[in-house]
Amino acid sequence: MLLRLSGWYTATMPVKITISFSDPEDPEGFVSHYVNTHVPLVNDLPGLRAFEWGRALTNFDGSPPDAFWVISMTFDSEEGMHAAFASEAGQKTVADMPNYKAGSRVSVVSEVQ
Repeated sequence: MLLRLSGWYTATMPVKITISFSDPEDPEGFVSHYVNTHVPLVNDLPGLRAFEWGRALTNFDGSPPDAFWVISMTFDSEEGMHAAFASEAGQKTVADMPNYKAGSRVSVVSEVQ
């Protein structure tokens, strides 16, 4: 995607945030809260282009997964992602995160080619 800024064209690159969750205290409670409460909050984020979530499955080599749950969100740019989480909807989304307990949470923001 090219944006025109003050007479210049600059390429912006979509970004994806991927978060994996492991060892929830209550797996069924985690899924219930995530799907019924957190998903609607995430869907309200401004600029959200894609949102995927679900249980981690057996790895391609047959080994057990390193995570219980994995999500990804795609935005038009890194700036757009930061703006989404700075918004009122973003603050509500972040405020809900302690309400579904997992042993660990690992997030990575990456460019989308």
